[in-house]
Amino acid sequence: MLIPFLFLAATLPPAPPPPPAELSTIVIPIRTSLAPLLPQLEAQVPKRMEKLDDYELDPKQQFGMKYRVVRDPIALTVIGSGIHAMTTVHYSLEGCRRTQKPFTQVIVMWPCVSCGFGEPMRDAWISLSSHLDWDANWRLRSTTRAQPVDFSSKRCQVTFANIDITDWKIAPIVNEQLRQAVKTIDANTPKLTNIRPIADQVWASLQAPVLIGPRTWLVMDPADVALGPITGSGLSLTSTLTLRARTRVVVGERPPVTPRPLPALRVAQAPNGGIRVPFDVDVPYEEATSLMMENFANRTYEGVAVRSIRLGASPATNGRVSIELDVSYHASFLKHYDGFVFLEATPVFDPATRTLTLANLDYSLDPHRRNPFLRIANRVAHEQLRATLAKSAHWSVAPQIDALRDEIARAVTRPLAPGVMMRGRVDTIEPGTVVLDPNGIVLHVLATGSAEVEISAMR
Repeated sequence: MLIPFLFLAATLPPAPPPPPAELSTIVIPIRTSLAPLLPQLEAQVPKRMEKLDDYELDPKQQFGMKYRVVRDPIALTVIGSGIHAMTTVHYSLEGCRRTQKPFTQVIVMWPCVSCGFGEPMRDAWISLSSHLDWDANWRLRSTTRAQPVDFSSKRCQVTFANIDITDWKIAPIVNEQLRQAVKTIDANTPKLTNIRPIADQVWASLQAPVLIGPRTWLVMDPADVALGPITGSGLSLTSTLTLRARTRVVVGERPPVTPRPLPALRVAQAPNGGIRVPFDVDVPYEEATSLMMENFANRTYEGVAVRSIRLGASPATNGRVSIELDVSYHASFLKHYDGFVFLEATPVFDPATRTLTLANLDYSLDPHRRNPFLRIANRVAHEQLRATLAKSAHWSVAPQIDALRDEIARAVTRPLAPGVMMRGRVDTIEPGTVVLDPNGIVLHVLATGSAEVEISAMR
């Protein structure tokens, strides 16, 4: 629906330069899961390794061994900014000395020592941890380190020739599983999330001006983009892509756009701020004059008849607005005046009532505007005239503010690309400065709120 003040803005002469652009923060939550990594780990890390059909001899052929190594499923979890993986390895081991009988020269495997055969298998624990961050290609990157294998639970003591066979044989098998797990995690983590295509889409979409009224545009110029630190729990990873843009409302023809490429990635904490959109509310002098004529003219105040009232077509000095009244005052044969009276006032915005008020209203001290009214009229008359005018000189700009607030909220709630939706809201309207230009009173206002981009393809 066409809102009146936008129509007026479209028909008035060129407006003054817009207020400075504000930096808005648009938050894009990044969510991904480690669930796809588990099948890769389970497939790449052997579940069972054994040598049971014959003895495996040491390089010097002094002893032989049989063994069985079985691991549990791998437990994977995110704690803070890291991945933690662990599993329990169960093992059995039999070690025998390679002995030659003295008379027959027959080689036999004797004596033997075993553990985990015919009794519960012994346990060892594998654990590793990965630190997660973002690489230069906008992908997750992991740096994984394995912890020493923990054989502390009832260690299998099988020793020949001062060689601990558990360390000599079982530890390398378990360590190979650890190395394979490290390689699998670091190779597959970058495949979990690629942020760049989404960042490109959002960056490009925000650069297009959005029409929010007749010849009125919401302009968002992206300034920079950063990825936040990675956190998570369970199998879920979260981060934040924060995009900052300079925002403003522009009245006139569609602003030209020179597309800017996505800047280099940087990692930083998400700044506070939300969206901040400055815009102007215009009260043309003609509109203000009409309102004051309706509420004040053609009436008599303490013997002073006000025939007409008009706001000056140009600002007075020191940011004050000039007011011209045509009055008729007839108190006596000697005390009478017909003509113009000039006053000045400071326009002030009251955020509680969303009204513009003419404050500090007083008679003009400009020598070129002085007239006999102040000398002829008694003090009661001209004080009443000033007080009544001060009481009447206010205009509600709530409809204009609310209309633009709604338009801005709609403009920051829109699809940016397939599967990419920006949702925003305007929470508060912060008053800014009140300035005067040749066309009227201009109120600079700041709309503040928040905006978040939802990416359904990454859920």
